Formats: sequence, structure tokens, C-alpha cells
Amino acid sequence: MPTARRTSQRLVARRPIVFALAAALALAPMAPAASAPEEAPLATNPARQITGYPALYGIAGTKDRTGLPLADAATRALAATRYCAAIDYAAHTDSDALLVWRDGQLELAHDFAPHTANARSWSASMAKTLTALALGIAIEEGAIASVDTPVSEVLTEWDDTAHRAITYRHLLEMTSGLDHPAPGSAGASALVGGEDAMAAALALPVVNPPGSTFDYHTVNVTLLIEAIHRASAEPFARFVSTRLWQPLGAADALIAGDASGHATPSIYARARDWMRLGLLIKERGMWQGKRLVPTGWINAMTRPSPRNANYGWLTWLGSPEGEGRSYGPYVAFQARHSAPFVAKDMVYLDGFGGQRVYISREADTVIVRTGGMYVNWDDAALPNAILGSGTPCPAKAASQNKDTSNLK
Repeated sequence: MPTARRTSQRLVARRPIVFALAAALALAPMAPAASAPEEAPLATNPARQITGYPALYGIAGTKDRTGLPLADAATRALAATRYCAAIDYAAHTDSDALLVWRDGQLELAHDFAPHTANARSWSASMAKTLTALALGIAIEEGAIASVDTPVSEVLTEWDDTAHRAITYRHLLEMTSGLDHPAPGSAGASALVGGEDAMAAALALPVVNPPGSTFDYHTVNVTLLIEAIHRASAEPFARFVSTRLWQPLGAADALIAGDASGHATPSIYARARDWMRLGLLIKERGMWQGKRLVPTGWINAMTRPSPRNANYGWLTWLGSPEGEGRSYGPYVAFQARHSAPFVAKDMVYLDGFGGQRVYISREADTVIVRTGGMYVNWDDAALPNAILGSGTPCPAKAASQNKDTSNLK
């Protein structure tokens, strides 16, 4: 498990800095005490030093894991040469892992020392997309009527007209209209590692008509996780474990939480398990011949929403206009995007500082990068280096693709 070992001035990993930037993005804790899973063993808890959250809780994986299909040695050597620019970018941004899936197999499975294949990394807001998948399953199972159901049917604390207008669609599209406290304020602190993040989330007033304004605000996922818990009558971590994590063959993972036992959409997991989730999305909800998520739900997740053409349902889409991707009116900075994606159909999971899963169905490609929190992360760099023609790499680059074992 990585700790705060980052040293480059370009990287952000010291706890006070991360806390400030997390507040800027409102990376808020996400689930009620009643839905918290068992606390993880203390031996796994050094990861909390990255985010400052006081607790970690477990998502149970499967005990009988099999590795993802791995390309033969010759194909991996060729891939390492072909993708050397991507490997170099990953190395210079203090990455833990860089994985490339193409044509039904892992072509590149590169772990940067001291990280190993079975080590977990903080994936930050990539867990938002996981939450969208969980909601689709809850609706398919009948626990929730539809995406346009008022969330107040289960969040009964919302008993006023303004809050009763908020639907699951609004939470998915980041258009709930809930207040977005200023970074560093008491309200923002209550939503990031506070004593009772759920109470703080439920108390936020509605300041914009629901559906009117895109605002990347993690509190939407806080409430969504609570709603899934209440509607399904299951702890959210168990819901995710039994419907997604175990069926995908993933290993045990951890959710960061607050002092009252509320989990967050901030998961510590292996890069290879995020690859499994990316493959599930690429295959429109199918995993090894079994349907885990409805096809129509995946299609809806990966379509532009009315208030942001680059955002679907807790999933980012395509290339923004210009070189910056906005998180909305209440977040001061943009995500860097130096060029349009080579793959026009690109969808991706976005976690703070360069935690990414890039997915292109047309190119039959999934790319996973986890590791250091790099504030100037360029979203075009990895996928375009891998899917574009690029500059030929030196033959010695083949030696960089070293990971051939421990792939479960």
C-alpha cells in the first residue's frame, strides 16, 4: 500500500496539500454509519496518510481469482517499444501502474517499483463511475423505480419542495443544484472527513433549480450511495461486493471513510481491478458471458448529458473544446487536455491527479493509470501515445515491460 512517498515538486502527495485540493474538488465522504462495512485491518491503513481520512473499510473481493489474459512475451516486448512514450509519461508522473488492454489481452502490464501487481492505490473519484454502475443494478433489481424517481422517497429528511424535486438523474448528471461550500470553509470541511458527512450533505440547501446547472460536486455521490443503501437495505460496500466486485473476480478493496463510519467514493484498489471495471463498460455490462449491468444503462452512462457534453452519468466523455476541461462554476481549475483524443468515442473514469481508466470500444482498448497525484495531468498524453502513430521508440524500451507474473 503506497504512503506519502511522492517527492517531485510537480506531484501532490503531502497530506495538508492533498486535503486542501480535495476540498477544492469537494471530495466528500459518502455513506451512512449503518452501511459501513467492517473496518480494514490496521496493517492496511497506511494508505490513509494520503487523504487524511480517519478510517478505511473493506469491500470483499473473490477468493478464487484468475488473472486477466496476458499477451505472449513477443507481443509484450513489441508493445513496450510501441508504447515507450506512454511509459515515459507514466514514469515522469510518479505512476504506480500502467496497463493497456487491446484485442482481448493485456499488452502492457507495467508496475513501477516499489509498487507491485497486487498493491492497492488511491483511485479518488474513479469510484463515482462505480457508483453509477451500482445504481443501474439497483434499478434493474427493482429496489429503485427509475432514474427519474425523486431521491426523497428514501432520503426522507428532504421534506421540502426544493429537495423533493431532486431525482437520481440529477445526482448522476451533477445537476442537483445543491449548495457548493467554498473550499476551506466550515461547510466544505464537514463534507470532507468531518464527524458526520451524511448529516452535512442532507442539510445542504438547494441554490439552483435541479437540472439547470452542471456542478461537479461529490456530495451528489454521497447522497447517491446513501440512497442505494436505504433502497436496497444493504450496506453499500456489500452491495458493490456481491453485484460487481466479486463477479468481476476482483481482489479485496478499501473505501476511505469519516469518523462516524460513513464511506466515500474514494476507493483503494488494484489497477488490474479497475481494468476489469473498464472492460465491463467497454463490453456494455457483460463480463465473461454474464450480464452484470443492463446494456441500456451503460449506453445512458456514456451519452452526453444536457448540461455538459463531456459528461454522462458520473462518467467523462470525449474531448473538450480548447485545452481545458471544466469541473463547473465552483471549481477553480480545469483538467489539462493538450489535444483532442485520437479515439473519438473515448469515455473515461477521472480520479483526482491522474487516476484514470480510458475506454474506447472502437479501438477495443482500455488503459489504466494509477499513482502519484499530478496536478498538471494531461488527459491526452497516455491515450494518444498509445492509440496514435507516434514517434518510433528505441528497441531497448522493450525491457521496460517487465511484469509477467503475480497477475491475479
